[in-house]
Amino acid sequence: MLPPHIVDDRVDVREAAILVSRSPETIRRWVWAGALSAKRDGRRLLVSRNELRVVAAEHGHDSGPTLAQWAERAREAMMAAGFAKLESAADLVLEDRRRHL
Repeated sequence: MLPPHIVDDRVDVREAAILVSRSPETIRRWVWAGALSAKRDGRRLLVSRNELRVVAAEHGHDSGPTLAQWAERAREAMMAAGFAKLESAADLVLEDRRRHL
């Protein structure tokens, strides 16, 4: 237990993911790659909020679209190109691969 004058800034993987708009799997990958230190609390991994912000900034926290944004853009582009309506991101990826083989 920490002394009362020290505030523990650690959060679990799920909360960390929400804080930096990433998936919990991305947070775990950063930990496994050694980019982000973590501490175990039973079955939970805890990471420092401050360190998380630094690592997220280094990994381009705001760069690139989310999967949902990418899927919507790809769907619009493929429909504009005359392809049938594709429902899921997997459909879009498979169609894209077929086109490039």
